Amino acid sequence: MALERGTRTLSIGARLTLSTTLITLMVMIVFAAVMNWRLQANFAAEHTRFLEAKAAELQADLSDDGGRPQALIAEIMKETTGTRLREYEARVFAADGKLLGETPGMADTIPASAFPAKDQAGGIRSFAGGSHEWVLTLIRLKGSSRAQDIPVQVALNVSRDAALLKDTQRAMILVLLLLVPVLVLAGRFVSARGLAPLRRIVAAARGVTPVQLSARIPRMPPWPAELEGLVSVFNEMLARLEEAFSRLSRFSADLAHELRTPLSNLSGELEVCLMRPRSAEEYRATLESGLEECRRLGSLIEDLLFMARAEHAEMVPHREHFDGAEAAGWVSAEQALGAARRNVQIALKGDAVVDADPVLFRQVLTNLLSNAIRHAPDGGTVEIEIAALPDGAATIAVHNGGEPIPPQHLPHLFDRFYQVDTARSAGSGRGTGLGLSIVKTIMELHGGDVKIESAQESGTTATLHFPAVRDIK
Repeated sequence: MALERGTRTLSIGARLTLSTTLITLMVMIVFAAVMNWRLQANFAAEHTRFLEAKAAELQADLSDDGGRPQALIAEIMKETTGTRLREYEARVFAADGKLLGETPGMADTIPASAFPAKDQAGGIRSFAGGSHEWVLTLIRLKGSSRAQDIPVQVALNVSRDAALLKDTQRAMILVLLLLVPVLVLAGRFVSARGLAPLRRIVAAARGVTPVQLSARIPRMPPWPAELEGLVSVFNEMLARLEEAFSRLSRFSADLAHELRTPLSNLSGELEVCLMRPRSAEEYRATLESGLEECRRLGSLIEDLLFMARAEHAEMVPHREHFDGAEAAGWVSAEQALGAARRNVQIALKGDAVVDADPVLFRQVLTNLLSNAIRHAPDGGTVEIEIAALPDGAATIAVHNGGEPIPPQHLPHLFDRFYQVDTARSAGSGRGTGLGLSIVKTIMELHGGDVKIESAQESGTTATLHFPAVRDIK
């Protein structure tokens, strides 16, 4: 582990610089190798053509003089004697191997043994003699009809070509050596320019702190196409984080407020009770009030735990096919006592097969029904209507004829701890503010939805939509 922590990898800029330098150098080396090969091939072809042409010329000279070697030697001496830089040198032998003549000084520069053997006539060899480079060959010229072939050793001076080739090779090597720092500097410059947008993104990301979650990576100047998607995804992630952080902050504040109220009530009642001796009835009333606050705290904690488990995917609905009217009747019977206290009637109509978790179905319907009863007018009726859809889904609508919900509150009804503090709830008791949030969470677990509509003429209606699940057994 210590070795892993101490190991440092190259930066992207260094990798780009190294990669471009190595690739460019490899391309240049291949190019130089090809150029060198082509120069050598061209020079070799030119040397071969010269030697072939010289052989034909010497054969013509020999034939013109009737095949006499002396005329051939004279012609060779004429072409090779007296020039400071002789293009070629030649040595003529008799058919029996006796030396008949050669270019002056040739014996000191190019020994006869350096040439191809007699049985290798036409072959070409390279030879370095003194300060010159030579290409050697042996040609056999046809003499007179009665004489045998005349061996002639021809040496082509290729010093200028060899010098040019060596100068070119040195120049290529020098260029490659000088190209390395140039490529490194160019690679650093190009990588720095190319990675500049990433550095701007990093600088913008550093500006995002818990107190500045609203900061975003700017859209201008336009980002490269490869980074446009990254910027968009990063900004979307920041927006989600900001929203989640805001919800968490609001939730923490609301939770503290909701917990503080019953605790303050309980503490205040106990302090008042202890200020002076009380009768047994007064003590009992105080304990009953405290017990009610404890129950409310317990209910609040249970609701919070349920939502926490649901949001962290710890809850998987156990879906079943069941009779929706029967389950709704069970919930209605459970809420009948609370409805009777407010002189509210519960009417149930319709029927459908529901694909859902029976326990969660009863919980979500209980939350909606208790809300409807709490806000229904005295002597009113709360209606539960169940309907089956053609695709196998089921809808459950809970309607009361109480005071309508103001339009500005409708978008926030499913927010945690949100309550409409108007006269419509006066005297009707007070919940935890989590009931509708739990309803929405349960419907999302089932892949369904819930919506609330409220109007002055028709009152308030909450509609649940449970989709059908075909693979339930």
